[in-house]
Amino acid sequence: MTESGVQPDPADDQTAPEEAGRPSLLDWQKRLNASPGCRAIALGDRVKRIGYVFQGNVAQYKSLVAELQNPVVSGPILDVRNPEAHDRLLSETERLLHNVLMGMSTRVDQQRCFMKEHFQEDSALMNEYRSKVTSMFKDDEEAKFLKGLRNYITHAQLPVAQSRQTFGQEFFEISFTLLVDPLLAWSRWNGELRTWIAGQGDAVVIVDVVDAYAHKAGELDKWLFERITLKYRADIDPYLRECAEFDREVARVFGA
Repeated sequence: MTESGVQPDPADDQTAPEEAGRPSLLDWQKRLNASPGCRAIALGDRVKRIGYVFQGNVAQYKSLVAELQNPVVSGPILDVRNPEAHDRLLSETERLLHNVLMGMSTRVDQQRCFMKEHFQEDSALMNEYRSKVTSMFKDDEEAKFLKGLRNYITHAQLPVAQSRQTFGQEFFEISFTLLVDPLLAWSRWNGELRTWIAGQGDAVVIVDVVDAYAHKAGELDKWLFERITLKYRADIDPYLRECAEFDREVARVFGA
């Protein structure tokens, strides 16, 4: 009883357990977010996001190709009585290829800036990274062609795309090609790439070129993510353990 003879409300002299837990949880969360482990995980996630810009566009391009392998889908498009449908298909492939090439350029530039910003002082990692890029792409003619094709699109025109149908007794395949002659009409290919393009016959099977490059780019991104994780393992492991402890406390306080 109080001096006034009124029984106090329980809320007047004590704080509910949930309310008492919230401020400390917020402080704890802020500390976790500011920790070296959280920063390290964010660096790895950044590598993935940079790669996704490119790989997401590749996935859309390949998805269109995959859909066309179904005769129910491709049959009406390839019907000679409906040329507009085929023209729309080629326009769509050119749009998607444009996105792939722009995404490729963005990925390369962003990753280079990312490494310079965060790892310039780590000579060992920077040397590993440069060596990896050189070994995978320096002598890769297909990678050089895609880089040149990006410039071709920017300074000349969208490439002349064609669909290619291959039929067998129990086999049906559709792919896309770029005609060689219109490509070679552009004067800004260097001698090495001009020779490579001419060696592709009548057309470059662009779907295969994109797929091969995307696979290599994915390998590099995976290596870089794993290498960053290894570098910061001593920070990441305790951070993840404390995150698990934090989640358990949140569940206890809020009854989740």
